[in-house]
Amino acid sequence: MANTAAWLTSKGADLQVAPAPMPKPQSGEIVIRNQAVPLHPGDWKLAKGIIPIQLKFPAVLGNYTAGYVYDVGPDVTRFQKGDRVLSMSGFAVRGDNRYGAHQRFVLTSEMHTAHIGSTPFEVATSAISVYAAMSALILHLKLDRPYPGAAAKKESVLIWGGSSTLGFYSVQIAAQAGYRVVTTASEHSRAELIEAGATAIYDYRSPDILESLQSMGPYKAIFAATDSATDQMVIGSVLKAQGGGRFLTSMGLRPGVVLPPGVDAFFVQYMDDYFKPENVLFTKWVFGEYLEGGLKSGTMKLGKVDIVGGIGNLQKALDELESGRVKAEKLVINPHLD
Repeated sequence: MANTAAWLTSKGADLQVAPAPMPKPQSGEIVIRNQAVPLHPGDWKLAKGIIPIQLKFPAVLGNYTAGYVYDVGPDVTRFQKGDRVLSMSGFAVRGDNRYGAHQRFVLTSEMHTAHIGSTPFEVATSAISVYAAMSALILHLKLDRPYPGAAAKKESVLIWGGSSTLGFYSVQIAAQAGYRVVTTASEHSRAELIEAGATAIYDYRSPDILESLQSMGPYKAIFAATDSATDQMVIGSVLKAQGGGRFLTSMGLRPGVVLPPGVDAFFVQYMDDYFKPENVLFTKWVFGEYLEGGLKSGTMKLGKVDIVGGIGNLQKALDELESGRVKAEKLVINPHLD
């Protein structure tokens, strides 16, 4: 069976669909026949050189996929051919085209893969944001892990941007760990966030947003899953009111934002955490227990997706992401549709 990929030939160039080598799995690796590839803002930013990762051209981008296990390498014990899975192939960390998800067959590792049971491939891809939420909340903000029946805590956590895919899963994870979760979103997303476990939801556009958030504090941790410069200044004021502190922002501190004395913002690359030797057990827990358990049992609340066509539609979909018009859902392609 032949492989086809969307090739980036130079920085900022439009993607070109062309044949690609069929990857061969080595020890601990599997090859996936991609059925659903979720797109991420980082894809277009990497293609245009905004993310400072040195690419070797031509390159095949993409970090995540859901599909069938097509081939298995030596020492693989959890998967066999035909299994339905979700995986983080991790091109952005590996820098190897064989691991780029924007193709029909992709190489990935057993450790970064989860069974999905009967969950539809395209729907399962929304859950890949769990890895980033887990990294942010547990590794960097030092919150407790989620587990069934966790006792309610008296501590509050603020998730800014709860209607984003990353925010949605962050709300769910923090609530499953027993925290009182406060989040920001529009009224349109209220029902989904309540179902995900949010205690209180405030409209980030409200003139009273600062007072509302302060009334629910103090916060053990603050995570901005998505934010603007104005949002970051509000978060800074929330922290100032409780005596200072740090918040984690997925966007980095915006240009021109000056935070109050004693308040700091920090940014991390979540994917990198899953390729560090010291995090092997954590990685296996996230993919092999939490993600796999939630998807196979059907108990995980899943986000919204929009299937936008085959591999030939990839460039158009990335342009749509760059425009900023995509809200509260993941765009997904099926490389085998064309």
